[in-house]
Amino acid sequence: MGEEAAQESRGKRDAWKLVSINVAGVTLCVLVSLAFNAVLFWHSDAAVFAKGMISAVALPLLLGIPLFLYLSLQMRNLSKLNAHLTDSAARDGLTRLLNRGAFVSQVTAKLAEMEQLDAPRGALLVIDADFFKLINDRHGHAKGDEALCQIAAAIGRLTRGGDLAGRLGGEEFAVFLYGSSPTAARAAAERLRSTVEGIELFSGEERVSLTISVGAVHFREVLPFSTFYQLADRMLYEAKGNGRNRVEFEHLSADASVEVAA
Repeated sequence: MGEEAAQESRGKRDAWKLVSINVAGVTLCVLVSLAFNAVLFWHSDAAVFAKGMISAVALPLLLGIPLFLYLSLQMRNLSKLNAHLTDSAARDGLTRLLNRGAFVSQVTAKLAEMEQLDAPRGALLVIDADFFKLINDRHGHAKGDEALCQIAAAIGRLTRGGDLAGRLGGEEFAVFLYGSSPTAARAAAERLRSTVEGIELFSGEERVSLTISVGAVHFREVLPFSTFYQLADRMLYEAKGNGRNRVEFEHLSADASVEVAA
């Protein structure tokens, strides 16, 4: 289940909880009022007793329903605020992609889900902006931030429902492609590289060269996130060493032996 779907599901559960609280609260008030009035008018004649019972029901409904609706509204607002704060805590302040902690946590949860599948598959892309320090040094940090936001926007357009995208820190990003085939993952990585290369970013009248290198690993067997990250990072290192502005891709077969640094 994607994070947006999970939030929607939590929202529906919260709504039903509020309805249940309203019904229970009003019912309790009515029962208490009935019991109080029954004791109060027990020795009265039938007409007075009937009026007492009617008021016992009417007053809680007239006073209780608006009160519980108001409280429900406040609880709903608090629930929305809490969801907003939770989402904000998981986002990178500049690009609004997932921050490193949230990305690792959510990918780890996805991998745990995939362990239950008969034929799990997916890909991890690790992305790094080429010569980013030169952009900051030559054009200023504001232009560097703009470059990062442009890359993040390109990544956002690449992802589908079920995919995850995050900024790992500095000029490094990552994308988890859920259920992707090797061909589709390679094509997505190349499409992202080409899209970023085509971004028209200007500092005054000078166009700022903006490219990325991508290291990608495709898998058919679930391994720890740290293993996939090290493999993708190794591919990224190769992409940098082979001239930058390129994609290096590794496909792991289901029975492949994997060697990573301890």
